[in-house]
Amino acid sequence: MRKAHTVAVLVLAGLILGGCASGEDKPQKSRDAQSGGDKGSASRGPADGSAEGTMIDRAAGSWKTISKTQGDKYFQTVTIADGHVTMKGAVLDCSGTLKPDTVEGKEAPSLTLICKGGSDGGRGVGNMHLGDKVTKDDAVAFDWEGPKGGWGGPVDSFRRTS
Repeated sequence: MRKAHTVAVLVLAGLILGGCASGEDKPQKSRDAQSGGDKGSASRGPADGSAEGTMIDRAAGSWKTISKTQGDKYFQTVTIADGHVTMKGAVLDCSGTLKPDTVEGKEAPSLTLICKGGSDGGRGVGNMHLGDKVTKDDAVAFDWEGPKGGWGGPVDSFRRTS
């Protein structure tokens, strides 16, 4: 049953990362295209999808949530530098270090958050999933296990800002 849940969460994350976000991202992409790309483009690898470096290396940069939902259990921003992750929301303020891992044979670094105030919003341990050939590493999602004995935790999805 857990495997079916994981597949469902990954499909949902793929839909979200694949373009179900608001139209707010389109002006940013056209500005990037006009300026020749943003400063994070060197770490994302070539445009043909054959990325260079590990997923942890390619994820370096700043990210903003694609969710319109705001609240105590949501993150608005993520910063990833040298495998260290800082996630912040209206109330949540968490950090952790990405560790190399795989899920169903694919690279999916794991992350355990340590949060100020102790609450991680019901996330637990999670795995990072980075873009695909369509999004070219411009989207990242974290698929969380959730509380022990539960059916899984939330999925946090973000778009690159730098």
